[in-house]
Amino acid sequence: MHRRVPFVVAAVTVMIAMFAAAPLPASAASQTVTVRYGPWTIPAGTMEAPGEITNSLSAAAKPCGSCDIVGERPDLVYADGTSANMDTGPMLHHFVIGNLAARDLVCPAQPMGDRLWASGNERTAKEFPPGYGVAVRGTDRWVLLADLMNYSAAPKTVYLSVTYTIAGARTTTPVRSVWLDAGGCLSSAYSVPAGPSTRTWTWPATVGGRLVFLNGHQHADGVHVSATDDTTRTVLCDSYAEYEEMGGMRAIVRMGVCAGDPVATIRPGDRVTVRSYYDSPAAQTGVMGIIHAYLAV
Repeated sequence: MHRRVPFVVAAVTVMIAMFAAAPLPASAASQTVTVRYGPWTIPAGTMEAPGEITNSLSAAAKPCGSCDIVGERPDLVYADGTSANMDTGPMLHHFVIGNLAARDLVCPAQPMGDRLWASGNERTAKEFPPGYGVAVRGTDRWVLLADLMNYSAAPKTVYLSVTYTIAGARTTTPVRSVWLDAGGCLSSAYSVPAGPSTRTWTWPATVGGRLVFLNGHQHADGVHVSATDDTTRTVLCDSYAEYEEMGGMRAIVRMGVCAGDPVATIRPGDRVTVRSYYDSPAAQTGVMGIIHAYLAV
């Protein structure tokens, strides 16, 4: 069981490299902007009971005032910029960045608004096919939720570092975030029994379009998570977890991604189902099974 230490971030210190939050000229080539969120000091812990902090919704800086984001790469880092990972204690359990100025496409009542960016400790980089991007506008209001853990016997101070690749505003075909969650719309967390298990949840698609990028997220003992169009009997993406030993523990270090122009298409009314597969040596609570997709509508 993990110890939970409530942690409310009163303010978020943000370091933006290269640009202020200003429009990027439409004629400019894509450029990278790294935004640091934090810092957070995670309490000391152990393998059995890691230190943990979960911040409430906090205002989050955008990489620009008006631009199109064509790629995103997250990391958890120390003050000197080196990666902070389970080999030295810290774990990026998960983070989510949402836009309160828009509603989530799958779960419109979601309190984070439109969930744009997210990852667990696998730290999946997103790179859209050429010509596609997430639109950022001056009226957007980004918020951040983060859950961080520490397996070290000493407290650790870390930042969430996100490198965005940006292009000029309205220079790409816009994509919408599609959050497909085995936990449904109420909570991403659910329980699994010992042994093999499958959890499913279905979204009757409210829009149609071209899926251009999908990636999965699971917790320890996850095997893979998939999204299928049950109406057309099409596998949209099957994301497998890859493991390595890190800090004396078996840890997910990668989740499979699916990218293409397009990977697949869906139609309004299609039954899109996420299926999360686990094979756990013991029953556990609080696992997740998510496919995060981007759709050109």
